Amino acid sequence: MSFPHQDLAEQLAAFAARWPDARACARGRSFAAEDAAARLWLPFASRAAAPGEAVADYLARADDRLGVQVVLLLRAGAMAIGCWEDDELVVHKAQRKYVVRGHGRAQATHRKTRGKSRYGSRLRLQNWKRLLEETNERLRGIWRDFGPPRAVFLSVPVRVLADLVAATPAPPFAVDDPGVVRIPLHVHRPDHAELLRVRRWLVHGRLEVPHAE
Repeated sequence: MSFPHQDLAEQLAAFAARWPDARACARGRSFAAEDAAARLWLPFASRAAAPGEAVADYLARADDRLGVQVVLLLRAGAMAIGCWEDDELVVHKAQRKYVVRGHGRAQATHRKTRGKSRYGSRLRLQNWKRLLEETNERLRGIWRDFGPPRAVFLSVPVRVLADLVAATPAPPFAVDDPGVVRIPLHVHRPDHAELLRVRRWLVHGRLEVPHAE
């Protein structure tokens, strides 16, 4: 059973009442009963628990407000950014540019293994550079208007993230910042609909109980 983050306190209280021995997993993303038959998964956008923390202790310090959070989806040729203040989407942008060759390989990747490019490949590289620059400019605008967010959720391939960090201007965060978190979810080509789908996943928790219950 899934539930929205607004119901997290209620779900935690009910879980603690039924399984008072439950403790947080090593990553702090879920609570499991001692026999592991029941588990409560926190919404990924909520603060993680301390490893081994009791449900009641987490509940006592839990904050049901998410604050300012940013979601960035980036692939070769496509970008989607959203900034939420609690549950309100206050900034969003989805953009695509022609940077992928006919057989689906990004031009920036192709250049690493091939020789000099022709006009089409130069255009694709210019578009890729421009998309990275515009992405970082939009991110920096969010930091300027709202301050550093509580969390930044990324779905960006490793090689693409390296290009983003190397772009000018640079992104307003370091990839090893504690608040920068990779999204453990398969993400399709970025657009506004995919941005909203990913956000819905981030703000929903899940309750797993034995069938006998």
